[in-house]
Amino acid sequence: MFVEYTTKVDSGLAQVENELDEVRASLQSWADVAYREGEQLRSRVGPSERLARDVDLEIGIPEIHSSGVVYPVHWTASGANLLFPELQADLVLTKQGSRKTSLTLRGTYRPPLGVLGRLADRAGLHLVAEATVKNWMDRLAEALSSPAES
Repeated sequence: MFVEYTTKVDSGLAQVENELDEVRASLQSWADVAYREGEQLRSRVGPSERLARDVDLEIGIPEIHSSGVVYPVHWTASGANLLFPELQADLVLTKQGSRKTSLTLRGTYRPPLGVLGRLADRAGLHLVAEATVKNWMDRLAEALSSPAES
């Protein structure tokens, strides 16, 4: 299933790249928080039991593309992977003038539990994936907008 979220930062592309390197250690804990908040939403729209897990987050080496600077991102739940979605995405930093940068996370996730998981995702659980990605990206944008405070 496809997921995409874009936000902007009031800093130039080179500055955002430097700041991203500085906050990279924090990205794992933000992913854990975003995933837990997504699971809270899931429990409201899906099964009532909460199964939140930490996530394993990998951010690869950036590459320069015509669209901007692209960081490969892979995110899976720690432990019981068969019960939680897996995300393969690109974090794309795009220059928007000299003082703005667009941040886009674009990728696909695989719902757990095969056909049953895909049906549940179509029925509404895709909102959990979208909310989780939005939460994480908003935290990232906030940190990159005010690096002294992060």
